[in-house]
Formats: sequence, C-alpha cells, structure tokens
Amino acid sequence: FDLPDRYLRNEARVDLATPLNFVHTADITGGNSGSPTINAAGELVGLVFDGNIQSLPNDFVFKAKDDRAVSVHAAGIMEALEKVYGADRIVREIRGAGESRGERREQGRAR
Repeated sequence: FDLPDRYLRNEARVDLATPLNFVHTADITGGNSGSPTINAAGELVGLVFDGNIQSLPNDFVFKAKDDRAVSVHAAGIMEALEKVYGADRIVREIRGAGESRGERREQGRAR
C-alpha cells in the first residue's frame, strides 16, 4: 500500500493497538455508509462503511446468519483525528473538554 505522507510523518505517534474496524450483524443497505453504529447501552461505537457480499440483497431481505456490516471503530477515528490529522479542536469538542458551538452561542447572548 502507498500510505499518505501525512500518515507516514505521524506513524510513530499512532498506537497500533487501537481498534480500527469491526464486523457486526446489522441490517444495512446501499447508502448507509456513515451511519452510526450504536451498542446496547446506546453509545456511539463506530460508523458503518461497508458490508459483506451477503448483505447486498438487504433492500429486500435480511439474513442475520450471513449478513455483516463493517464499521470503523470510534477509538480508531479519535486516534486518527488526534495523532495523524492534528484535529485537536475537534478531539476536544468530541471528548467534551472544549466549549461547543452551543456554549459559545449562549455565552455570546449573556454578554
């Protein structure tokens, strides 16, 4: 694979033990890429980006025995945002350590 220069420059910073992708049973179809993957506790754990060949007929029928969806893991997204892309403001906002746009709007109204 020809990895992007941005990744190669930051490769030593990336924790390779971080989960990246996972396969799960979900009733997806074409156009579901980017949809949230939610666990039983209602937590966002990833984003759907693909499915196996058996999931192609899911427009018409879902077969839990064979159909699989593939998601990028939320921890992998955060690892890339922080260590490869340097998106510190976004990482802080997602983690709740920075002020959100809503908080800035409220502060602006209070002034």
